[in-house]
Amino acid sequence: MHYFLITLIFFSSIEVVSKELMEYMGPFEMTFFRFSLGLAGLLLYSVAKGTYKDFMKLGRKDYSLMSLLGFINIFFSMSVLQYAIKHGSPAVVALIFSSNPIFVYAISVFLKNDLLCMKKISGFILGLAGLAVVLIDDIKYIELEKGALFALAGSVSFAIFTVLNRKAVKDHRPVIVNIVSFAFGLMFIAVYFLIRGSLDFSPEIFDSAARTVRLVYLGIFVTAVGYITFLNAIKTMGPVASSLIFLFKPALATVFALILINERIGMNFYAGLILSAAGSYLILKKNKIKASECVR
Repeated sequence: MHYFLITLIFFSSIEVVSKELMEYMGPFEMTFFRFSLGLAGLLLYSVAKGTYKDFMKLGRKDYSLMSLLGFINIFFSMSVLQYAIKHGSPAVVALIFSSNPIFVYAISVFLKNDLLCMKKISGFILGLAGLAVVLIDDIKYIELEKGALFALAGSVSFAIFTVLNRKAVKDHRPVIVNIVSFAFGLMFIAVYFLIRGSLDFSPEIFDSAARTVRLVYLGIFVTAVGYITFLNAIKTMGPVASSLIFLFKPALATVFALILINERIGMNFYAGLILSAAGSYLILKKNKIKASECVR
């Protein structure tokens, strides 16, 4: 349970902690920094646990799948999340991005990996209603609209990553999958930097001790330690129970936003939070489903 709580705290703080830093770093630069430290942490963890030997078991198809995972998750989803944080409200971004279980279910049904069941359909509808409540109010402001749309793109792409990731971790240890996909994702970003020919980075970020601490916190704790505790949570509690992190993340992220940056949050957000949380819960809830309740 402690792995679950540690992961929840770290993952819930990313939006609030990185909000100010986005004035000094571009989204791709932030993602590259975070996951470089994350990769280093996972490599050390792999060596300590002796799982690095599993790299020898990977074949060409495995590397192809993991390179795709790296592109979807690191290059696109996580970078888009940073764009969302830069242009939007941290609490709203956390809510929209954490709605990915709703899209995971829709994609799984489309791929025929899951069934259309009344409880999950109800959860899907509730989840969409929650997002609509937040997004409809959000489009009144151009800046917030951009943040919400980026968060939505990140949520959908992370859902695609989640579905594809299940296939990879079915045959290999999650830590090995993450190490390889992180490495490919960072390579894609590096190529993007070379093509772009410039870095969106201001050295002024290190003029403040507080900003430096936040930057290190995001890289070491949120990404490196956070992914390790998340992997351990999956191992000890199972993937379904661990996915509940995304159910509680918006609520905790809201608390962080209220306390740390005094963010003003409207009533529509709380209504959307309740609807989205209820929808995600119905989708993630593990229960016995009668055949008569589902259709193929």
